[in-house]
Amino acid sequence: MRKNIIQPGSKSADGRSYIQYDWFDHGIPANVVFSEQVYIDSSYGFSAFHSALPVAMTMGKGSGCYDRATFITGKKGKIEIGEFNIFNGSSFICNQEIRVGSHCMFAWGSVVTDSWLNGRLLTAEQRRKILNSAAKDKLRPLPSDTVSKPVLIEDNVWVGFDAVVLSGVKLGRGSIIGSKSIVAEDVPAYAIVAGNPAKIIRYLQPDDTEEMKKALMQEYLL
Repeated sequence: MRKNIIQPGSKSADGRSYIQYDWFDHGIPANVVFSEQVYIDSSYGFSAFHSALPVAMTMGKGSGCYDRATFITGKKGKIEIGEFNIFNGSSFICNQEIRVGSHCMFAWGSVVTDSWLNGRLLTAEQRRKILNSAAKDKLRPLPSDTVSKPVLIEDNVWVGFDAVVLSGVKLGRGSIIGSKSIVAEDVPAYAIVAGNPAKIIRYLQPDDTEEMKKALMQEYLL
């Protein structure tokens, strides 16, 4: 049976982690650190992971990456991911910092980026220079001319199909991002947003607070 579960200490002599029977044989960079019971379907999702930080990415217990979930970083990019998250064909683009809490879900085609290249603020010559520079580098790094702002995603967030979360955004605890939405501003806790630009549709009743958990446990024990 194929062993896709990355365990601490499973790194090879070159420092990279390799998944048994992986069709992409380049492995996962040594500066990506996994906790216990993390599932990675293929190391291809790290083929554009170029961060040079000693610890550039951490992923907590029970999190899983499916259907070519992709992590793209510049030389200073850092990604921190909590426990029990699901990444299904989603993409993370990081030049500075992206932090994800625990128990979050990212649907197929969703994108989270801490960087944005606003073409309207650049001349044609500036855009040409950026493209030429990328074309000459075989690694195809993220453009250094982008404006990068950290992204924070709190616990229990659901990012829907093809939604895009832009730089500098904070997604509050328990929020839901509707399919194909473009999020350019902070989303309050337990809000449901949708559209382009994303707008608040309604609020959810908080049911994952510590008080609620204790109340449910007391009810269960009775």
